[in-house]
Amino acid sequence: MAGEKTNSAADLLVELDRTGGGPLHRQLEASIRAGIRSGRLAPGSALPPSRALAASLGVSRGVVVTAYEQLTAEGYLTSRSGGYTTIATGAAGQVPAPAPPAAPAVTVTFGYGRTDVSQFPRAAWLRSVRRVLTTAPTDRFGYTSGQGAPELRAALAGYLNRVRGTDAHPDTIVICAGYAQAANLLIQVLGEPASRSRTRPRTTTPAPWPPRPACRSSACRSAPTASTSPHCPPWTPTRSC
Repeated sequence: MAGEKTNSAADLLVELDRTGGGPLHRQLEASIRAGIRSGRLAPGSALPPSRALAASLGVSRGVVVTAYEQLTAEGYLTSRSGGYTTIATGAAGQVPAPAPPAAPAVTVTFGYGRTDVSQFPRAAWLRSVRRVLTTAPTDRFGYTSGQGAPELRAALAGYLNRVRGTDAHPDTIVICAGYAQAANLLIQVLGEPASRSRTRPRTTTPAPWPPRPACRSSACRSAPTASTSPHCPPWTPTRSC
C-alpha cells in the first residue's frame, strides 16, 4: 500500500551474502530493485532510514547510502532532505503474466519400433552381466565364429523348438546385432547370382520387407511376385544389371 513504512531489513526481505556474493551495496541495490520490480514494494512506500537499515543489516551506513543513491539515480527511489526515502511512483515494473500451462507429457506412444525403456530391468540386467563375466570362458572375450555365443544359440534353439514348434539347431542360428544387420546379411546372401529363390526369409520380428536402406546400399532390387498374405509382401531379390 502506498505511504506505508518499512522499518527494517526484515521488512525489505534483504539478505546479504558476506562469503563471496559481491559488494554489499550491490547486493542491497539488487534486493531492493527486485522487490520494486515484482511489486512487493509498492510505489510511495517509505524505506527505513539509512542508519536504521545499516544497524539492522550489520553494515556501515555508507553501504546503505550508496545503494539508496544508486537506486535514486536509476529512478526507483525518490529522496528529499529531512524526509524518508520512498519508492518512486511508476517505478514498479509490470508483473509478468503467468506462463501458459505446459502441455501434458505424452505417456503413451504408438511409434513403430520403440520400446518403453523406463521399464528396463536394470537390476536384473546388472546381475546377469556380472554372473556372465564371472563364469564365461576366457575364449569368449576373443573373436568368435561370427554366429554368436554357442550358449545363446543353444538357448534360442531350445526356446524356438519349445514355443514355436520348430526344429532349430544351434549350428543353423546366426545372432545379429539387430534387425538392420540381419536384413543386410539376408539381402547380401539372397542377392548372390546363384540365388533365385522367390521365397521370403522368415524372421521372428515382423517388419517392412525388404528394408529400403539395405536395398539401396546393396546390388539387389525388389521385383513383384504373386502373394496374397498381408504379412509377406511380394518381392524377389535379383541382381541389378
